[in-house]
Amino acid sequence: MNWYKKAKKENKKQPLTPKERKEVKERFGDDLECSFAKDDDGYYCYTHRARSKSYLSISKIPKSKVEFIGSTG
Repeated sequence: MNWYKKAKKENKKQPLTPKERKEVKERFGDDLECSFAKDDDGYYCYTHRARSKSYLSISKIPKSKVEFIGSTG
């Protein structure tokens, strides 16, 4: 697959449901410096400069990754 076709096969960013937002808040707290979303591959955190890889569930996202991604904003 060439780079153009691969670039066109982007995962669509989807917002979290209220239940998922509650899970993020319980796991990582209120004072987050990054956002969370989901795509076809799972859940991830991101800022305008960086994003983590996708994880199967919110509970699988390491706190160290959230802290690092938050530091890039």
